[in-house]
Amino acid sequence: MTAGQSTFTYAALGDSSGVGFGARDGRGYVDRVYDRLEAVAPRARLANLCQSGATSEAVRAGQAARAAALRPALVTLFVGGNDLWRGVTPRRFGENLDAIAAALAPASPRVIVGTVPNLAHAPAAALAEQFLGVAPAALEARARALNAEVARVAAAHNYAVLDLFAFGLADAPHFFSTDGFHPSDEGYAQWAELLWPLVREALTRA
Repeated sequence: MTAGQSTFTYAALGDSSGVGFGARDGRGYVDRVYDRLEAVAPRARLANLCQSGATSEAVRAGQAARAAALRPALVTLFVGGNDLWRGVTPRRFGENLDAIAAALAPASPRVIVGTVPNLAHAPAAALAEQFLGVAPAALEARARALNAEVARVAAAHNYAVLDLFAFGLADAPHFFSTDGFHPSDEGYAQWAELLWPLVREALTRA
């Protein structure tokens, strides 16, 4: 596709980070990436299906089929933070990812999936230990287990992976909003910066 000549539909699946919760201007990584996408492909279209509080189960039940019906060229899938806090098992998380992949398959989009950041390094981790009795080491172990499922599904379906865990997005305090869990404006900006090369590659392939 030559940029600007054809419609390029981008569907975003995920949780409150896709909505932009925590940003002062309410713009998360999805809006920031779409701004850049629209600049090089003016006919690009965004369907942001992300919902605050969504788990992988919620994406499976309420977002994946809606995205596939749009026949998008690109799908981003960033989910797992709420699964981690709620203690969803890696097996169940993987089953949900498999079901999401199956729902998207008929549309044949380019899919970019993200790993779960190391939320053991989030400011909110101290509160989790204090009030829930979940130690940071346990949070990190949960994230690694969920990310093993992300890697498995990505390899099986040839998805591009943005490894937020490896990058250490959760290691910088200024990347968090005042709640200690959601990204700040700076955090979302960095997230979009990391995501953009993969989005641009998808645009080139379309």
